[in-house]
Amino acid sequence: MWPLVRQARYLGRYREIAQVLVGHGFGALVHQLGLRSLLSLPRRMILHVPPPTPLGTAARLREALVALGPTFVKLGQALSTRPDLLPAEFVHELEKLQDTVPPFPHEIAVALIEASLGHSVGELFAEFSCEPLAAASLGQVYAAKLYSGEQVVIKVQRPDIAGRINTDLAILADLAALAQERLPFGQQYNLVELVWEFSATLRAELDYRREGRNADRFRLLFADNPAVHIPRVYWEYSEGRVLTSERLYGAKVNDPAALARAGIDAPKLAHNCLQLILAEIFSFGFFHSDPHPGNFFAMSGEVLGVIDFGQVGNLDRETTRALLLLLASIIDHDTPAALRALERLGLISRRDASPQLRRDLERFTENFIDRPLREISARETVTDLLTLLRRHQIRIPGPLAMLLKALVMMEGMGKQIDPNLDVFSIARPYVHRAVAEGLAPLELGGQALRGARTLSEVAVELPQQASDLLQRLNDGELHIQTEERELRRLAGAVVGAANRLAVALVLAALILAIGMVAIAVGVGGWTGTLPTLLLGLGGSGAALASLVLLVALFRGRE
Repeated sequence: MWPLVRQARYLGRYREIAQVLVGHGFGALVHQLGLRSLLSLPRRMILHVPPPTPLGTAARLREALVALGPTFVKLGQALSTRPDLLPAEFVHELEKLQDTVPPFPHEIAVALIEASLGHSVGELFAEFSCEPLAAASLGQVYAAKLYSGEQVVIKVQRPDIAGRINTDLAILADLAALAQERLPFGQQYNLVELVWEFSATLRAELDYRREGRNADRFRLLFADNPAVHIPRVYWEYSEGRVLTSERLYGAKVNDPAALARAGIDAPKLAHNCLQLILAEIFSFGFFHSDPHPGNFFAMSGEVLGVIDFGQVGNLDRETTRALLLLLASIIDHDTPAALRALERLGLISRRDASPQLRRDLERFTENFIDRPLREISARETVTDLLTLLRRHQIRIPGPLAMLLKALVMMEGMGKQIDPNLDVFSIARPYVHRAVAEGLAPLELGGQALRGARTLSEVAVELPQQASDLLQRLNDGELHIQTEERELRRLAGAVVGAANRLAVALVLAALILAIGMVAIAVGVGGWTGTLPTLLLGLGGSGAALASLVLLVALFRGRE
């Protein structure tokens, strides 16, 4: 249903979005979404507006997103990480989107710093450069010096950017709902959920305190790693829209000439780049999800300096194990194991494992037969896998998509520094250690305990669920339609389940009875006090009754 309230509230922005789309040759899309009325133009003028340039559809989409502003640029960057959703042509084009815009006046930045921190810039900083070091869609960065002597950078959010982004996100939610209702692509994928994930990520990026906490967490995790340097956050000079942190000095990792001038050992630096993402994935389950070269510095001693922690991802242990299983299945050319890994990652269910999917996975794993690991590229592997998933309309979760994209970007950055970088040889120790930790007795015991806890919860809930099911059947709320053959099979399954439950209960009673006898014998033997004697006799009787019931149950199954 068309959101009339929001349409009235954001009418000007709706009209602007529709006009930009039409101007870039997407008039048919505007018409399909029902936005034509916002333009007050005849249908023929929307559907027959020629594209403004001879560019292809993907390039025109990129230009339209740039024209629509920061929210849509961020959306394009997020979509560039989703080759499971978009064809390769669109992904490659959206990867060109740069998060750079003209700077806003420094007077506005100074006023915002002073309003946020409660003091004048002169009171806060011994030196403050009015020329920004960088300007992006959400904010810009200035250099400064504290009175205690530390060189710092100050990240200042753009004025009113939060309001504009929240308006665009509300409109995007409406458009996603319309597309999901009216377009084939929208019906194929859950666009509403995708926009919700994107909105949550972008809103979190607007809170600089969260970015500072992420930096502190990375700094703690890599405290014992001399090859990685995470800048310190100065919380007394930071707030929700202002973040002050240690300034890093070094060469850009994608500048070979600067690396050579600084005497940086390129292979060692590339090795450190890849080790960073592998440690984040397999050791910490917490990773930098925007590892483009602008966020990394090559410092003295091949130390990797990392900045900008607005976009991060989290991995639980189950996801890490599933990724290990998937990696091992690819190396071993094991299609069944690859299917199990995809299932554990939550990408498919068992009923999704069609013969076509199995055949495609076999072709995928065959690509790695007889190939040295040093010749296998993470980009090639991830791209082929995501293309396969897209062919079968399998959508991957947002955090996993970010992880795969981050891994590809880090590999690309490492190979740009050292073309001979062997990804799998660097990954092998992490994989072996993670597998060994997963097979450790303590870890296996923990898994067994968690499984037993889950099973006990199911056992407790099963009688109530069965009672609810029978009540719904009795009330006519639930109907079962089946053929006689299926009914017999269903009846057999129900009887079998009932027998198994009965056996389990009788076994539990038998164990309890044996325990009672053991307690009685341990306390005073059969010549003890009357309560002890009664306990022993009661336990013996219960044990005998349990054995008789077990014999009867097993005879009934014959």
